[in-house]
Amino acid sequence: MFNSARIPLSFLVIGICWALFSNPIITFFYRHLAPTEQDSYRSLNDLIFVIIISYVLYVKIKRQQHKLKKSEEEYRQLFESNPNPLWIYNEKSRFVKVNNAAVEKYGYSRRKFLKMSIDDINAGVDYQLVNDYLSKHQEEFELAGVSKHLKAGGGTFIVSIVSYPVLFNNQHCNLVMATDITELIEKERKLEDAYQKIKKSNEALLQIAWSNSHELRKPLCSILSLVALLKEAGEQEREELLRLLEISSTELDQVLRLNNEKVNEMEMVEVSQ
Repeated sequence: MFNSARIPLSFLVIGICWALFSNPIITFFYRHLAPTEQDSYRSLNDLIFVIIISYVLYVKIKRQQHKLKKSEEEYRQLFESNPNPLWIYNEKSRFVKVNNAAVEKYGYSRRKFLKMSIDDINAGVDYQLVNDYLSKHQEEFELAGVSKHLKAGGGTFIVSIVSYPVLFNNQHCNLVMATDITELIEKERKLEDAYQKIKKSNEALLQIAWSNSHELRKPLCSILSLVALLKEAGEQEREELLRLLEISSTELDQVLRLNNEKVNEMEMVEVSQ
């Protein structure tokens, strides 16, 4: 506020000083002249003051215009050269300005863009995708929305939208930055799939380990015990021992088959990855 008032305050002080001291100075130095001649010098003095003030104001205004033009050019360059698509749309949702990245990304010409509204590039919202993505990035994207946008050639991609209200050409508008997050979401999907596959593999390994330590050990111990008894059994006992040995062998075979199936499933998952 002080900077904006500095120039008029300076001219006000100079004007007051000129008005208070110039006439007495003229009267003192030109007291030998007639009053009419003194009035001529006073008029000339006022004219000189007006010319000087006009020139100083002209210089100040030109400098301010130059600074303003330079500032506008810098902001324009920041807008145009931004690597992310940027655009400004008005209260009627129509584009009023787009940058080079938006033209290149979406494939529409600048003239075509300015005849469109933001609804023309909106390919609909995958609400499940939005909820999943924002739930993971809530703190990072508090000002963001996630949407699916349409390219000129018909292709679609997913973008994170950040919007800010601005005043552009005396209109209430919104400045939007769109960031393509299609690749990021695809990577997250692949990571989630890989995590689920690893989780299933770990569960299968735990089951196999448990089976080896419990289910496999029981029939194996039974077989070893029955073999030891067979060595010392008589003819009448052998038949019963052989029957029990057959049962234990079948149990062992079933356990091994189940474990082999789990191992094969894990190998198939690794191959598919």
